[in-house]
Amino acid sequence: MSFLRALPVLRPRAVHRAWAATASFSSSASTSANVTGTSPVPNLLDALAEGDAAAPLSNSNTISVGTLTADLDAVEDPELDDGPPMPSEDSYPLGVNPAAKANQAEKASVGAKKEVYNVSVKATRNNTIVTFARPRGNQLVTLTGGKLGFKKSNRNGYEAGYQCAVGIIAAMEKELERTDFEWQLFLKGFGQGRDAMLTAITTAVGANVKPRLVRVTDRTPIKIGGTRGMKARRI
Repeated sequence: MSFLRALPVLRPRAVHRAWAATASFSSSASTSANVTGTSPVPNLLDALAEGDAAAPLSNSNTISVGTLTADLDAVEDPELDDGPPMPSEDSYPLGVNPAAKANQAEKASVGAKKEVYNVSVKATRNNTIVTFARPRGNQLVTLTGGKLGFKKSNRNGYEAGYQCAVGIIAAMEKELERTDFEWQLFLKGFGQGRDAMLTAITTAVGANVKPRLVRVTDRTPIKIGGTRGMKARRI
């Protein structure tokens, strides 16, 4: 580091050393300096700037330019202020709030729409037909009273409808293990299988699928006007 370049930075230190050196002068030296009207400190700084080897001090208090240069070289350069301190490496990235990110993920999971499966119950005077299908209509399971072993007039009974409902609910629980979905119920007809299906859903058998039921629709056709009905059967 050049001495002349470091001199403006370290000038206060040189002044402090000059005052410390002149503090031990005799009263006669101080008086002579006052009479002549000159101060030893500016003369010392001028001598340091011109590179003279001797300072206007007494021989016992002379400070060489080489000694001052070595002292100045030993002083470390002042650190530059580059701005505010930077975050540590293990801190969160700038502009990212982990709490806000978690809230967004939770909202996305809550607001995501689930697939809606269909369960159709057709309860007639002769049979009960229950179908479990995917949203696009692909049938997964279809159960009837006759398929479960009920014969003749027993196919439209309450027990036949209840067994069909239990089998469909078991198929829905198996599908829930694969994917999460909601479902809607379609009813058609006034047979006993209609009441049997509603009873199975509200009991402990349908405890796992009932919370996912979003809609119940009655598709039973009702005749209002229209053509003349068939003649009543005579026995």
